[in-house]
Amino acid sequence: MMKVRIVETLCIACGLCREVCPDRAVHPKMQDIHHMYEVIEDECTGCGDCLPYCPEPGALKEYELTGIPGNLP
Repeated sequence: MMKVRIVETLCIACGLCREVCPDRAVHPKMQDIHHMYEVIEDECTGCGDCLPYCPEPGALKEYELTGIPGNLP
């Protein structure tokens, strides 16, 4: 099963992925003093609807769920 994650070092925190996610799997989070976003793995269905809306190349990454919790590529 495919999932999507946010590459925090590339994300510009525009929130477009959150706006278009049909599963509401993208949530805001605070990292240090910065407002960022994260994809909740259990809520993401891997539809990929967010991918074409991201203005920052590489900030959203598809990965295959391996069944090992917390095992992100």
